[in-house]
Amino acid sequence: ASIGTGLGMRHVLPPEQARKVVSVIGDSTFVHSGITGLVEMAYNRPATGHVVVILDNGTTAMTGLQEHPGTGRKLDHSPAPQLSLEKLGKAVGMDRVVLFDPLKQKGEFRPLMEQALESGELVLIIVRQPCILAFKKIKEHQAAAPV
Repeated sequence: ASIGTGLGMRHVLPPEQARKVVSVIGDSTFVHSGITGLVEMAYNRPATGHVVVILDNGTTAMTGLQEHPGTGRKLDHSPAPQLSLEKLGKAVGMDRVVLFDPLKQKGEFRPLMEQALESGELVLIIVRQPCILAFKKIKEHQAAAPV
C-alpha cells in the first residue's frame, strides 16, 4: 500500500508537504502488490512528482526467504524468467530509474534522495543488496542454475 498511499498523499497535501512523501517497499511486496501503484503513478502523475524506493534484497525475507518473479528462480529454485525492476520502471513511464548499491555508494543516498525529492519527477530508486540471511543460499542457487 505504500505506493498507492504515497501517491494519494502527493495529490492531496499542500505542495510543500507533498514533496516530502516517499514510498518505500520491498522487492517481493512490490512484485506482488506494488506494480499497480507504480502504473497508476505514471498514469495519474502528481504535480510534485513522487519518489519510490524499492529495497531489493533478492528474496521474500518477510515470510521465509522464498523466491519471487524478481529473483529469476521458481520456488524449487529452478530457473524462471526474471522480472527486471529497472525495465519495468522505465516501461510504465517513470522519469528516472536509479539503481543504488548501498555498500559501493556509501554516503551518496542522502544527496540522491534530496535531489529526487526536489526534482518534481517520478523517480524510482532501486536499492539492491542481497539479503544477508539468504546470501549464501542465493549464491549457491545461482551457481547451480544461473539465471
